[in-house]
Amino acid sequence: MTQDHYAFREIDRAVAMTKSILIPFDIGIWLRLALIALFAGGAAGGVQFSTGSISPEELGDGQYISSLFPQNTDALLSLLLLIAGVLLCIGLVYLLLNGIFQFIFIKALGAGDIHIRTYFRESTRPGIHYFAFLFILSGLFFGICLVLAYLLFAPLMGTLSADTAIAGRILIFIVLMLILMIPYLIILMLTTDFVVPIMNVDRCGIIEGWRRCLHLFSAEKTEAALYTVMKLILSVCVSIILSVVMIGVGIGAGIPLMGILIAAGGPQNISLPAIALLFALYFAVVTFCGLMASVPFVTFLRTYSLYVVGDFDERYSLLRDPSSPKAGEDTEEA
Repeated sequence: MTQDHYAFREIDRAVAMTKSILIPFDIGIWLRLALIALFAGGAAGGVQFSTGSISPEELGDGQYISSLFPQNTDALLSLLLLIAGVLLCIGLVYLLLNGIFQFIFIKALGAGDIHIRTYFRESTRPGIHYFAFLFILSGLFFGICLVLAYLLFAPLMGTLSADTAIAGRILIFIVLMLILMIPYLIILMLTTDFVVPIMNVDRCGIIEGWRRCLHLFSAEKTEAALYTVMKLILSVCVSIILSVVMIGVGIGAGIPLMGILIAAGGPQNISLPAIALLFALYFAVVTFCGLMASVPFVTFLRTYSLYVVGDFDERYSLLRDPSSPKAGEDTEEA
């Protein structure tokens, strides 16, 4: 392997461009990139932290927890449906913003002007196309998973052998899901890294963007394969680093939280609004620190992909060399 391959030679330029964007430190740029990372990068979620266990003595006879939920079955079902509906709406709004921010991110990097409102309006329409594609792709993926779950577990319903066979079926289901997730993630990655810049430059829809992307790949199959493998490796490495950072932040933020709970004699001695506020502050601190820590990595990964797209076709070169005094000055503003 030589540095002549796109996937290898653009790493240095992406690192240099990331440094030129983030150094010298500008809190405004970092905060805007952190907000972009929340929607377009998504590096702050996915890690759960435990602040310690609560003994049965602290919970008493369970009345404290049971009192938080309706005792009537119909009321409990209505509450669960309401929560599910709210979460679904929040998820759909997040996915829509994710699509819009994908275009905001590359426009801001290409122009060398890290702002959000400047590019929000013009990013809305292609962002909706991205959202629709992601929604259909995710629906197809989860639909296949549901079909597999039905085929694997439906025959066991009501049979005596269910207890002995369920463990093996669960293992098979997990393996199949992991196998299906690989092409799902690759399609999503290539859509973000290649199709989005193509849509931005050519002002086309996502289907046409994919057609042009496949045309680029067909001309240079080796480069496309090397990039896919390299980007997956880089993404895994970044995820591991950020997970370690998040664990450290979670532990650090959890120490004062545990101190407050211990000083109060346990959560049962604190009102529900106070507990909600404490945990809201905890997750806000962890999320903010995680987003700020993710800024260099998210910026590097996106500049890296944009440089590689430009190697496939100069028309899609949104970034200039980091040594240029005004990167993106001559780039077409879309």
